[in-house]
Amino acid sequence: MDSLVFKIIKLIKEENGDSISSFLNTIDRTYRMSDELRSKVDEFIRKSDCEKIEFAKFKMPAMGIALHNGVLINQVVLNQGLENLLYIVFHEIAHQYQFKKYGGEKMYELYTGEMSIQEGCKMMKNIETVADEFAARKMREFVKLGVIKEKDAKFGGFYKTTPESHFHMLVMQIRDMLKKSKVSEPDKISELFYNFVKINI
Repeated sequence: MDSLVFKIIKLIKEENGDSISSFLNTIDRTYRMSDELRSKVDEFIRKSDCEKIEFAKFKMPAMGIALHNGVLINQVVLNQGLENLLYIVFHEIAHQYQFKKYGGEKMYELYTGEMSIQEGCKMMKNIETVADEFAARKMREFVKLGVIKEKDAKFGGFYKTTPESHFHMLVMQIRDMLKKSKVSEPDKISELFYNFVKINI
């Protein structure tokens, strides 16, 4: 696509309140992505049916969070190199594909369902491990396409070797938070998570 046409389309999308274009513009201002790389990342996000994606200041050390209706990326990731940033974006967008496949109610079941804490921890580890593998595959795909360099795309993930017990406190904390707030519907859960994670200035 002609570079000028590409830039005009970007501006039109941003003016129309397109959060994906705004998100990619923020990355562009820091790393100057090639038009091809930007187009591929844009396409990948949109195919996930992600409704909204944004950078935000986090109240916790997490690098990103995926909700059934969007993604938040910790803005500190903007300082960690383009490839690391892309890996985190791919990981969180992998969750969007999971939400697309299974639905919000199923994905949030580890917090709202009747399953035991142990089952919830096992489910969470599986969800995160699959997202890590998905993100690593996407990085390798981008290397083959020539839009990122191979030496910068070696990400093995974190969750495969993480014991299920690691998730115990988090699952308990979220279950307790939802119980106290009397929240069980996906939209309300997402709103609660959003406000729990993001620092609102």
